[in-house]
Amino acid sequence: MVGANFNYQFIDWQHGDIGEGFDHLGTLSATIFSPNITIGLTDWWNITFSQVIGKRYMTWEVDDNVTIHHRDEGSESDFDNAIGGYLGDSRILVRFLALNAGMGPGSRLFIGGGVGIPSKNTLTSDPFFLNGDEVKPHRHFSMSEGIYKAIFETQFFVKRTTNPVFVGGTFSIEYPLGNSEYGYTGSRLLDFSFSAFSKKINLINGSIGGNVMIRNTSEAFWNGISAPNSKSTLIIPGFGALWSLGFATLTVNFQYPIFIDGAFSGGDGDSNEETNTLQISIGMRRVLDFYIPWLYW
Repeated sequence: MVGANFNYQFIDWQHGDIGEGFDHLGTLSATIFSPNITIGLTDWWNITFSQVIGKRYMTWEVDDNVTIHHRDEGSESDFDNAIGGYLGDSRILVRFLALNAGMGPGSRLFIGGGVGIPSKNTLTSDPFFLNGDEVKPHRHFSMSEGIYKAIFETQFFVKRTTNPVFVGGTFSIEYPLGNSEYGYTGSRLLDFSFSAFSKKINLINGSIGGNVMIRNTSEAFWNGISAPNSKSTLIIPGFGALWSLGFATLTVNFQYPIFIDGAFSGGDGDSNEETNTLQISIGMRRVLDFYIPWLYW
């Protein structure tokens, strides 16, 4: 199976004066494309390879005031404390199909794990100057955190004959494996999501559905010192639609992240920060009528 995900995230942010005599405000957007391929190793095991490609872009909306903290800039370019580029992390995941009801109604359970592999497009020094060094021009965001991650996930879904015909959830953990070469220790990430889809609706020739995700990140560190804005809890409600196009399956989803605790990690760590966030994701999947001969000897 081959597929791709397109994600667009837009954050409108602002926070109070941090000693410069004016408030900070601007936007941060992320445009991400993630192609993937899944290979069935047996009837019960498969392996998936995926790669994050894209960029993040920040705008600075206080044109009359210059700051060393923010400016109009994108993650594709180098900066004083950042190696620019378009590559984010890649992933290798192995999954086991523990329960399978086949084509009809019933339960399906996947259990899997793998590793996240960082790219070099990351921050090269602490953007908060936590060691007390002189504050110099810096960037707060990048395409990769520069750390290897262990990944565990489980997916459980039930196919039904009445609405909603498809319900289920996923649970995943990403755990940093050591530090980046620049002294960054990333957060542990927990994700729990629940989704449900209806039967086919003739008016749109597809299905509609709703979903909700709870995301928690633990504290991160720069050179052993706690990083501001790294610890957070979000609830992310969303809705979307699914279409079978014949040659592939298409999904479109809209999400509105809400911070229950903490703030987004691209800021200065100010406790008075306010954000409004919108996410749009588009996914496409196609099952190939192809097999690799040497896997079936």
